[in-house]
Amino acid sequence: MTSSASTIGSYAIAATGWDLPPEVSRRTRVLRFVRRNFIGVIASIIVATFVFLGVFGPSVAPSDPRDIDTTQQLEAPSLEHPFGTNKLGQDVLSRIIAGARVTFLIGLMAVTIGFGTGAALGIVSGYFGRWIDYLIQRSGEAWAAFPQLILYLAFIAAFGPGLKSIAIVIAISAAFGGSRVLRSMALIIRHTDYVEAARSLGATELRLLLRHVVPNVMPLVIVGASGVFAVSVLAEAALSYLGLGVAPGTPSWGMDISGESQTFARSGHWWLVAFPGIVISLVVLGFNLMGDMLRDVLDPRLRGSR
Repeated sequence: MTSSASTIGSYAIAATGWDLPPEVSRRTRVLRFVRRNFIGVIASIIVATFVFLGVFGPSVAPSDPRDIDTTQQLEAPSLEHPFGTNKLGQDVLSRIIAGARVTFLIGLMAVTIGFGTGAALGIVSGYFGRWIDYLIQRSGEAWAAFPQLILYLAFIAAFGPGLKSIAIVIAISAAFGGSRVLRSMALIIRHTDYVEAARSLGATELRLLLRHVVPNVMPLVIVGASGVFAVSVLAEAALSYLGLGVAPGTPSWGMDISGESQTFARSGHWWLVAFPGIVISLVVLGFNLMGDMLRDVLDPRLRGSR
């Protein structure tokens, strides 16, 4: 009886044609992902190039970005100088490549120190609530009440101008700015059914936080980090443009388009401001588009959507 039943079952399965789908190769999966997220992949390539230049920029620059050559002042783009030269005869391409390091370091500190701390504060604030939530959120509101430029000038008076002062202001701003969004997300996840079920089974609050809340908030943290990096690029360029950034002579994108560069650009030397401005726009756009791609890929509700 048992053998006949199994035989009938096997015939039924064979008749219905329940075959496993063919295994998709890794190359096919990669091509499918690129086709679905083409713009995001291009943005990731831009970000990867920026990170590479931020780490190895001064080493791969065609020439020393600080070298002054009075015989090659304000030369137009050519084979020798693809992005032209500035008023001091310095190669604009070399200064852009070397200037990526300053922007990368500030963005890295803003994300790791600032946004990382803010993400932790936001999650703790939303999950535990009560006086912890009140203390963290009121501190963020007190910081946001002061204009950032005034606070930066205060840090210049205390620590002096330079990379450290810029990084401190941007990092603290990122810390309090990112905590609000993550607080709301943690507050929502705290009251979900699976968290309540785990709590009813005896799970401790620390286990609930690390096992259920943090993994579900992590996609939002990754997307927020890309946005903070883009904002830090603009902040560093704006401060350097105003002359409040790094020391004069240091390769910096914002400094290269400020001051006399605009005066020379109006007289026909357009490359002095065009190429640094294009690079700033591409890097900021790359981080924002990569963040959109990560949101679509990491969020199950948006996965596969157009």
